[in-house]
Amino acid sequence: MSVLAHATDFAYRRAPSVTRQPGLFRRLLDRFLTWRQRQVEQDIAIRLGLTSGRLTDEIERRMNERLLGGGGFRG
Repeated sequence: MSVLAHATDFAYRRAPSVTRQPGLFRRLLDRFLTWRQRQVEQDIAIRLGLTSGRLTDEIERRMNERLLGGGGFRG
C-alpha cells in the first residue's frame, strides 16, 4: 500500500537565525586591542618623522625593541 505524503510534512524547518552581540568582555577586549594598535601606529609615525622618514636597520631595530618591551627608544 502506498501513501502520498504532503510536502509540508517533510519540509526542512530551520530555527530562526539569532545574531548574538559579543559580550561585555569581548567588546572591552576589542576596544583595548584597537586602542593599542592605534597607539603603536602613532608611535611609529612619530619616530619616523623624527628621522626625516628614513627607515634604516638601526631605526628599525630600535623600534622593535621599543614595541616589544626589550628596551627604551634612545633616539
